Amino acid sequence: MIAQRHREFFQAVTARCCRAVLLAAAIGVAPGVCAAQSTLSVATWGGAYGQSQEIALFEPFAKETGTVIATETYDGSLAKLKGMIDGSGTPVDVIDVSGGNLSKLCSDGLLETIETASLGAPPDGGSIADDFMDGGLSPCGVASVAWSTAIAYDRQAFRKGEPTEISALLDTARFPGKRALPKNPRYTIELALLADGVPPENVYSELATPEGADRAFAALDKIKDDILFWSKAEQPITWLIEEKVSMAAGYSGRIFRAAVGDHHIGILWDGQIYDIDAWAIPKTSNNKEEAMRFISFATSPQRLAEQAQLIAYGPMRKSAVALVGKHPIIHVEMQEYLPTAPQNFKKALKFDEAWWTQNGAALTQRFAEWQTQVESAAAAKEAERKAKEAAKEQPVSKAAP
Repeated sequence: MIAQRHREFFQAVTARCCRAVLLAAAIGVAPGVCAAQSTLSVATWGGAYGQSQEIALFEPFAKETGTVIATETYDGSLAKLKGMIDGSGTPVDVIDVSGGNLSKLCSDGLLETIETASLGAPPDGGSIADDFMDGGLSPCGVASVAWSTAIAYDRQAFRKGEPTEISALLDTARFPGKRALPKNPRYTIELALLADGVPPENVYSELATPEGADRAFAALDKIKDDILFWSKAEQPITWLIEEKVSMAAGYSGRIFRAAVGDHHIGILWDGQIYDIDAWAIPKTSNNKEEAMRFISFATSPQRLAEQAQLIAYGPMRKSAVALVGKHPIIHVEMQEYLPTAPQNFKKALKFDEAWWTQNGAALTQRFAEWQTQVESAAAAKEAERKAKEAAKEQPVSKAAP
């Protein structure tokens, strides 16, 4: 049964009609008596990520405590979250929330304060604060995993030497080929500065100045004739596989799935931009004590490691990363693909959604205008190329004798 669920997870089969009943069955409780059990309502994402949580977190918690986990899947939007926790509907007890939404909900006073003393200590007996990575602990939430935007590349395109630093993104002389970048200033602007030599800790302070913004666009201008902009998450990897681009900025989970299926795809972790998912407790929760018990369980090093063995999201605890082994079905060593693994995390930038909310309006407008110009120039160039090809194919008429 467990092996079958792993297969379902890896194939991203996510249809679950009654999670509470399934979890009750997992702890040996007949479906007919589900209502008699203590139930914790958890709002989280679906898909492969939700499957990894069910296998690594929800079922083990149910078996250990007898508390049934009833999940509600949502789209990650702030509006949907507020609708679930404002008290107007059936309240949820725990939410899995992005870093940006966590900050917003906390500042709006909608979340409980988290006491870090309630969390499990690392195996070596060190401090909890030192065990969590940058951004892992906040007043209202505890980070579980990190995902990132990283650079995937075609190994076949760089037979003379594969890229090892983010600066390769701007170096089309040494690393030729098209670049797939988000059709959005977020991530694209940060990648440009990182590739231009700005240290991760200085990116946002640099970007806040007119000179820093100019530097980012000047960096992008270096490769503007070689950029393909994507607006759907699957596009950069598809283009890479189809050899339309030689380098592509994409989401780490999708890059992992592509890389394990195609050995021609490499990953450049240098200059990755990571964001987090965190657990939090709404003030409207009806079961706050059990909610905190669950968060402590779910963010323990062992549980985080178990989840990371199922999906390539990096645990936000150093002690958890060290415990991660092989994927149970495809037998791939997962540490190689984790954003927070020590060898991958050396030059990582924590994405700052709050910064963009406060400072990004002018940059967003400037980027939209720049991007339109770049695409218009590319379209004109392509039209000219096709016209020349058509002219060459036209038959040459001969004058009558």
